[in-house]
Amino acid sequence: MPKRPPPPSRSNRGEGVLAPNSGQAEAPPVPRKYGLRCAVREGHGRPIYCAAFSRHVHQGGTAVLATCGGPFATVYEVDPSPSSAAPTEEKGEGGGDLAVRQVYRDADDEETFYACAFGGRGAGSPADFVPLGVVDEEGVVTIGESRGRSQKRRKRQRVETLFLPGSDAHDGPPLLCLGGTRGVIKVIDTVRRCLAGTLSGHGNDVTDLKFSPANEWLLLSASKDESVRLWNLRGGVNVAVFAGHNGHRGQVLSVSWHADGTRFASCGMDNAVKLWRVFDGDRDTSGKGGGRVEAVLRRSFRPCPIHPSDASPVDPNGEHEAGGARRTRAFDTVLQQFPYFSTNKAHANYVDCVQFAGDLILSKSVNNKVVLWKPVFTKEEEDRGTIYSTHKVPSSILFLREFKLEHCNSWYIRFDSPSPHHRLLALGNQVGDVKVWTIGEDGDDDSGCDPNQKYFCNLSTSGSFTGTMASNDPCTVRMVVFNPHGSHLLAVRDDSTVWMWDAIFHKK
Repeated sequence: MPKRPPPPSRSNRGEGVLAPNSGQAEAPPVPRKYGLRCAVREGHGRPIYCAAFSRHVHQGGTAVLATCGGPFATVYEVDPSPSSAAPTEEKGEGGGDLAVRQVYRDADDEETFYACAFGGRGAGSPADFVPLGVVDEEGVVTIGESRGRSQKRRKRQRVETLFLPGSDAHDGPPLLCLGGTRGVIKVIDTVRRCLAGTLSGHGNDVTDLKFSPANEWLLLSASKDESVRLWNLRGGVNVAVFAGHNGHRGQVLSVSWHADGTRFASCGMDNAVKLWRVFDGDRDTSGKGGGRVEAVLRRSFRPCPIHPSDASPVDPNGEHEAGGARRTRAFDTVLQQFPYFSTNKAHANYVDCVQFAGDLILSKSVNNKVVLWKPVFTKEEEDRGTIYSTHKVPSSILFLREFKLEHCNSWYIRFDSPSPHHRLLALGNQVGDVKVWTIGEDGDDDSGCDPNQKYFCNLSTSGSFTGTMASNDPCTVRMVVFNPHGSHLLAVRDDSTVWMWDAIFHKK
């Protein structure tokens, strides 16, 4: 059962907010190849833009994942045992060992979800998927309100649903977060099958969601409004906004946490990759930059009055409001305008996917390749830590390797490299192929690797379905993702299909 973080300590930065570093487990072996376990077609017929595995293992060792596309989100259960089932085409049911457990539909039919992520904790028992919410005849749960209702009603609804009480009673499975074209992050309790809350703040599409690997309550969201926001789901508060003077100058398309949870990377349509600090160690004593974000983040875990009735009846000007209570903000969000690194030297076009690989960076543009590179800092820049307006932001990089893939010049196709060891890289393309590379070999560093390494595994998502889809029609693979243990590889496509492969480590 997760414990509420203890009060922050001034002498120990990160203590009580980040999980203690107990050391990394031994790196799993690199698979020899991948075997197709199953393929499923979702019944809504919309492109699937994102898939995410839950880090929480349910009863019996079953894994849980979610996909999203259009106004729909689907939750699947994966049997941990090897599968012998052939791929099947189903509507409303799983194929093989990928079983549909829940389907959610936004009340706004014009919503399109681009991102989903599991994090935080829901209330209730983690056993099974208890249908306590309202479902229709097809078993689909509708969340939110339709746009046909008045703006006044929708605003009131947002206020009333915020948010989860900060209580240790929340010890169930992780919450499911969804973001899309409406700019509002929907938080779903998958045990009660209901909308647990909403996170409002972005002024445009939400393009990516990522939970911290060191604290399950901390969520990053990227948006078309040129900002990245940091949220604390325990209190439902927006801790920080990363935008402004040295921020992105175009849509932010992707974010990625460092494995230690103290910093993150972002990229977007301004061709830039930026690195930001959330925790700045002991280098920042000015109260600005990363240190300021850290201080506000710590405050976000403390109880604070949310309802006006809990506040003082006197406003800041000394005037009493009607009813004896004043309107007050529950939390003061901090604005961070200065990344500690920013470069547009890695790509000449917009960057639609980025990921930390240790202290290195993997990033992708629309030129048929993923680039592995290292941010370069001078000794002075390393000592200075977070950058302020009086300093030039470091931008030098060292190219290490390129992973090339043909027919991958379309935007918003996302790769994955499983954390924390990042020994593999997988990416799909516009003709339905998925390639898998090894990033490094045991005992070797990057300087000894082939800078243009060929993939070791070529997976196809064509030719397994008949009927409504021609067997050889090319279709874009929008995203690939490994499960937390690296034993499964999942791909989602524009034709509403989900594909899953099992890792094969030894010859039979």
